[in-house]
Amino acid sequence: MYLVYLVALITLFIILWILLKEEKKFNNITYGLTSEYWILREKRRFVRFKEEMKARYNLLASQLNHRYSTTKNISRSGLCILAYEKFKEKNVLAMEIEVPGSSRRVKLIGQVIWTKEQSDPDAQGRRVFLTGIKFCKIDPESEAMLITYLNKLKRP
Repeated sequence: MYLVYLVALITLFIILWILLKEEKKFNNITYGLTSEYWILREKRRFVRFKEEMKARYNLLASQLNHRYSTTKNISRSGLCILAYEKFKEKNVLAMEIEVPGSSRRVKLIGQVIWTKEQSDPDAQGRRVFLTGIKFCKIDPESEAMLITYLNKLKRP
């Protein structure tokens, strides 16, 4: 009986030794391959949908008129809009989004997370900025309307 245990233990040590030897031999290669895949992995909490909807926004601290835009993509927690002005990070916007098929608008407060200028200007030659906005405050009724619409987009 002890002989069986001894043979099993020796076999496990040999396997462990081979694995450690292989790990040292290919350490940099395997790390490089796996890190590449982990970097490309989706980090968002909610799925984004490429959906163009009309949006109206205004800087919360500003008394200027509302500006109009379209969404590039949207999720349950944020969206990306096309804007003709460059916002600073952490700017706060009051927004209204027109949900297709609904007469009411989704009203929310959002914070600018990032801004990126598009390489090509629009048809009138104006600079266009992609602006990522995180939802900070959204009333429950508007959130329910948005989630209902997004759930319809998931279905084929």
